[in-house]
Amino acid sequence: MKGWMAVTCIILALLAGTAGAMSIGETTRHFDIYFADPSTAGSSDGVGQTLESAYGDINKYLGTCPPHIKVLVVGKKTMDQVGEHVEAFSAWNNKSSAIVLRQETINDKKSLKVVSGHEICHLGLNNILATKDSKEFSWMEEGTCMVFSQEPFSDAKVSKYILSKGFMTPKEIADAVNNENYNITKNGYMQSYSLIKFMVKKYGPDAVVDMYKSGHTNFEKAFIESTGTDFGTFYAQWQSHVKTAASGSQTSSAWSFYPYIRNDMDLSEFLA
Repeated sequence: MKGWMAVTCIILALLAGTAGAMSIGETTRHFDIYFADPSTAGSSDGVGQTLESAYGDINKYLGTCPPHIKVLVVGKKTMDQVGEHVEAFSAWNNKSSAIVLRQETINDKKSLKVVSGHEICHLGLNNILATKDSKEFSWMEEGTCMVFSQEPFSDAKVSKYILSKGFMTPKEIADAVNNENYNITKNGYMQSYSLIKFMVKKYGPDAVVDMYKSGHTNFEKAFIESTGTDFGTFYAQWQSHVKTAASGSQTSSAWSFYPYIRNDMDLSEFLA
């Protein structure tokens, strides 16, 4: 709790624009990159370029990513107080956006791109969901950010895990993602990921974004408007896909992945 409070205070300072005492390592078109430890500011080579690349990849889908994001790089001790598997997290309000990154993460540019892409995606989705009742769509958010940032999980491993836990409904996924129990949260993340990945494979990423941007507050109405298929039919197709993928008879992926561990929990068991 103390770790979260400490980092939250820094986040609030960034959002308020009062981070002048911190060392700024780099400024790019969309990012101001700050270092909590001024002595590490010199290690920012290539960070801005990687963040801009991730921004471009995500914004081509959403078109709603914040025009300016403050980034704070913190050390291992600080982030470990939040969680030893936490690589990054983000904060947003209608005036400013911020991302906190672990110092070690910036040294691996491939991981950095995935980690930052995931958080940029959250910030972009916030700009959509802030204009509507998001309760119907909240179950999609983690899966969307995991898929759009190309997190490298094996369909077979994820599917076997889902079968071992049992299929969840969107409401159950939404509740699980926000649960304080680590294992329940992990289950929600992976089911959201699997559903969104299958959705993207069938209908394309634009259809997923159209659901978020739909004028409908009811998810199932937005789904049929964007895909021409009722969600019940799709859900049954997804269940069939999971059963097939779990058997190992389906190994193809809609995405090209590289090794990476999820940015806020250890999901290495699902790596391709």
